[in-house]
Amino acid sequence: MDREKELVCKYREAKELYVEAKEIEKESKSRVLKLEEELINLMIDKGIERTAKYEGLGFVTLNKPKVRASYSEDNKYELFDFLRGIEREDMIKTSVHPGTLSTFIKDILAEGKEPPKFVSYYLQNSLTLTKK
Repeated sequence: MDREKELVCKYREAKELYVEAKEIEKESKSRVLKLEEELINLMIDKGIERTAKYEGLGFVTLNKPKVRASYSEDNKYELFDFLRGIEREDMIKTSVHPGTLSTFIKDILAEGKEPPKFVSYYLQNSLTLTKK
């Protein structure tokens, strides 16, 4: 077999394997997210922050929810004016970075205050699996 044909053959095999692996990854991620959501809901319903410790499996801990905040382009200047009004113009570049905005909204919520109406946010739960 000449070198060109050999490389085409190996490339095709590698490409097919790669595509297959990506599909498996996609299906696996979907399954993990579905199970994670079910377990989070169960733990919240039961009012627990940690599952029992299971021999050979470990346990799962419900983490503090992460704040995920955003704003629409329509509200950009309203947000900028708000931040300037509370002397937080340091947050403004050409836009406000989502991570910076999320931390800011997290701080507002921690103080027991209401975030501005033109900022959208949600709380994202997550789990930690400990294998002990």
